[in-house]
Amino acid sequence: MKIKKFTAASMQDAAKQIKKELGNDAVILHSKQVKKRKWLGLRSQQAVEVIAVLDRDVREARKTPPAAGEEMKKTEKTEKTEKAEPVQPPRLSDHSTSDDLAHYKEVLPEPLKKAERLLKQAGLPDHTQNAVLSELLRSSIASGDLTEENVNSKLQDLLVKKLPSADRWQEGIQSKYVVLFGSTGAGKTTTLAKLAASSMLTEHKKIAFMTTDTYRIAAVEQLKTYAELLQAPLEVCYSKEECLKAQEKFAEYDHVFIDTAGRNFKEEQYITELQEMIPFDSGLQSFLVLSASAKYEDMKQVLKQFSGVPVNQFIFTKTDETASLGSVFQVLSESRIGAAYLTNGQDVPEDILSVSPKEFVRMLLT
Repeated sequence: MKIKKFTAASMQDAAKQIKKELGNDAVILHSKQVKKRKWLGLRSQQAVEVIAVLDRDVREARKTPPAAGEEMKKTEKTEKTEKAEPVQPPRLSDHSTSDDLAHYKEVLPEPLKKAERLLKQAGLPDHTQNAVLSELLRSSIASGDLTEENVNSKLQDLLVKKLPSADRWQEGIQSKYVVLFGSTGAGKTTTLAKLAASSMLTEHKKIAFMTTDTYRIAAVEQLKTYAELLQAPLEVCYSKEECLKAQEKFAEYDHVFIDTAGRNFKEEQYITELQEMIPFDSGLQSFLVLSASAKYEDMKQVLKQFSGVPVNQFIFTKTDETASLGSVFQVLSESRIGAAYLTNGQDVPEDILSVSPKEFVRMLLT
């Protein structure tokens, strides 16, 4: 795919330039009237700016191959109009690459340039930006509609399609046993308290707490404080046997919320201890807690380290502490695991929300 911008005195002159540089198969993508400065900027002259695209498979994409120069003749008829209507576009070739697009970004129409800026502000990796923008260009040309409203709509649709399907999101609390795990500093204990408080206050469930985080006294004390405020029992477990006893003790409870130790995700021993302590079975719902402010590479390493542990869904914390959600999007897209909750503050239980893929994309682009 080749995209190029031409500036000429008239559409006829522009058509000649396009035909000379791109050939007869070039298609007008966008055109508008502009003023061209002359004589050190003291005088201006009316001109036309045209963006044309050439694709390798133009002829194959059309049902009937046009006669040589047919597209150029169409552009000549628009010389006296303020803005030329785009020619019926072809389906762009699958041979086109994101590298092709990156090379010609500077000549994209303004709605596509705005989409490019949104993707960059969202913090998406360059290769994802280029891939999405390439698909967006194909989709916009195919529809023949390059208005900002249409481009924005297609951009959101493309991003939603790259996320796990909606049925993998927003499961909520469905199991009796709910466990949160992840690396240190992710905010697991506070998030666990939010889930428990919501379950008790909103759904009127009978709840209890368990914790295997015996490495930090402060963590146990923090959870004790939440348990006292909610008037819920808490069991501190130092072994798998104590975990099993706690399960028996809480047999009559609706939900048991289990906190785990926050450790360096690079320590494999932590994963082994987690698997030995927690009875991962069908009666347990597990959430991997990740900080939205963490780097993408760190998130990816955490997910890799926990690959041997069943992960039902993600919970992304600290969304209020980051300027972009690009890393979160990338992890969701690559893992195909949905996000159950996002947290956006320290208040319990208020600062937690569940979103759909569409709602998350709107947040991403805001």
